[in-house]
This record gives sequence, structure tokens and C-alpha cells, in this order.
Amino acid sequence: MTTYLPPPSPHRHLPVGSADVLPSMAAAAWPHRAALRTGTSTVTFAELDHAISRLAFGLRQRIGGDGLTVAVSSLLGLDFPTAFYAIIRSGNVAAPVNPRMPAEAFARLLAETDARAVVLGRAMYERVRPVLSRKLELVLLLDAPVGPGVLTCAELATGGALLVEPRDRAENEPAAIMLGAGRAGHVRAARLTHHELKAQAVRTAKGLAQDAVVLNALPAFGPAHLGAGLYAGATQVLMSTPDSAAAARAAERHRASHLLTGDGELHLEHRLLAAS
Repeated sequence: MTTYLPPPSPHRHLPVGSADVLPSMAAAAWPHRAALRTGTSTVTFAELDHAISRLAFGLRQRIGGDGLTVAVSSLLGLDFPTAFYAIIRSGNVAAPVNPRMPAEAFARLLAETDARAVVLGRAMYERVRPVLSRKLELVLLLDAPVGPGVLTCAELATGGALLVEPRDRAENEPAAIMLGAGRAGHVRAARLTHHELKAQAVRTAKGLAQDAVVLNALPAFGPAHLGAGLYAGATQVLMSTPDSAAAARAAERHRASHLLTGDGELHLEHRLLAAS
């Protein structure tokens, strides 16, 4: 008789704790390594984790930490990673939204997810401002200020750092809401626990080495790809473009080992590895 052993658990290497353990572990393992790069700026893993704690402190002061839903624009840039994990570290639930979402769809999203705060890029804020609900407890901008009364993340992050230990927090509480298109124009919202969000990152990181350089050319920042880079210790070079040829040229220029383009899959850049 043949005995079949069950396959090994895909989560046997999953970090313990809330989902924001990923930037904390990356900062401890590779503090001075570049986590994110744009054409003009670089953020190390240590700098990213510190920025997350500072913004989390400001969020906790303003909206508490009782699992409120916070919609956050997933702009491909240096600001979204800080905001996404700061929402989670503050004890709330992050709901990433397409930065190009029309105002009417965004209004439905706010209603269907019962969002109590929003973190938006300036362009999206200007577009959706007429539909922002009065029950929102906080409207925050990722980047440039728009005038008095609306804070930026940088302004909110000046009060201190939130000292929490992600590994001491419950894994089965909601961490994020992933959004998709539902029927009749409604938003389909899937709630992910901290455990599920980490597992998604670990699955996506398959094939990424610690010295990997990922050229991310997607129109928006996906939490799975963000988490994968943190888990693997990979550097992500951010350059949003619909032009696959331009993305390939940029990957070669940055000596990227992987290219992330419109299909959302990580493609190994064999030519670059061979040239190395």
C-alpha cells in the first residue's frame, strides 16, 4: 500500500503577527538596503519602517485604532507603501483604491465599505472632493497640500512614532479590504486578515532573491507586490508606464532582475542576468 504524505504547508515560513511585521522584519534584516527607488529618490527599509510608525502614530491620535476602514489611493510612488502599512499598524483596516477611480464609483465604495477616513493623492482628491461624505473623520493627502484644513501625511507624521510590536498582535483580525468590480456597478469587497495578507505576499515573493531589483511599471501599487518585495528584501524601482518597450528599456537601465508590467506577473529578465 502506498502512503501519500500531505504537501508541506505553503505558510510554514510565514512571519508571526500583524501584516506590518513585513516592513519591520525587512528593516531589521536589511536596514540600509534600498526598498523603493524612483528617478530622483531612494527609501531604505529602515527609513520606510520608521515612516510607517510615525504616520501610524498620527493616525492613532486622529481616528483611534479600532479597526476603522481607511480608503487609500494606491499611487505607484514612495507615499503609498508608508500609508498602507501605517493604516494597518495604527490598528485600522486599509482599503487600497485605484487612483483613477471615477468620483461616482468612489462614492459607492465609501458607502459600501463604511470607510471613515481617506488618504488620497492630490489629483484624486480634486476629482472626488464633491462626493466625500461628511461622516469621514479624516481626509489626508499623500503628497502635495491643497490648502488650509486638509493635512498631508507628512504633516500628520510629526508627533512621534507608534511603538507597537507586530508579533504580539492577532493574525485573524481584518487587515485590508481588496476591491473589485461587482454586479450592477457595485464594489465587490473582500476582507483579508493579517494572516491572509502575509500569505499573499509570501506567495507573490516566490522566485525573488534578496538581491533582486524589480522594475515596477504598473499603473497602481498592488499590496501583494509591495509585501513580496518586503518579504524578499528586494528593491523596487517605481516607474508607471503603459509602454512595455519603455519599461523594458528602464529595466535594462536599472539592471533589474525582474520586470512587473500590465499583466501583474513578475517576469524574469533573462537578458539582464546573462549580461551580469
